[in-house]
Amino acid sequence: MKEKLIKMEVYPYAYHADNYSEIILINGDKALPIYVSFMQAESIMNGLHGKRFHRPLTHDLFIQVINSLGASIKKVVIDDLIEGVFMAKLYLEYYKDGEAKEIVIDARPSDCIALAVREGCDIYVTEKVLKEAGRNKEEMGIESF
Repeated sequence: MKEKLIKMEVYPYAYHADNYSEIILINGDKALPIYVSFMQAESIMNGLHGKRFHRPLTHDLFIQVINSLGASIKKVVIDDLIEGVFMAKLYLEYYKDGEAKEIVIDARPSDCIALAVREGCDIYVTEKVLKEAGRNKEEMGIESF
């Protein structure tokens, strides 16, 4: 049986503390906070807001490599939570002999999100993960978005 997927959007601001940063995925009144490094949060926000640099940074380079090989990122899925650590999958699509093929790669959620915001693909969270780690937007102080 396939797990139900909930489409999420990236909240347009990251929150920074001394030892970590927090990005938030949003759907309706639900929010999913994800703790990442400062550098990962900056990469996600740069991609989300379309900020480009003179030379490609790591996530931009990775997108270029994927696209150069004739593939694209179809979607990303945050699919598990193990001992407080989120797990994710990167779904790539390419064509061979006129037929669509899919490759699924295990990846960190922060990398998946950084790539998704650049590629413009959907970000999903399994219903199980959202039930376990999701919070109400209001309790997080996010009233509008």
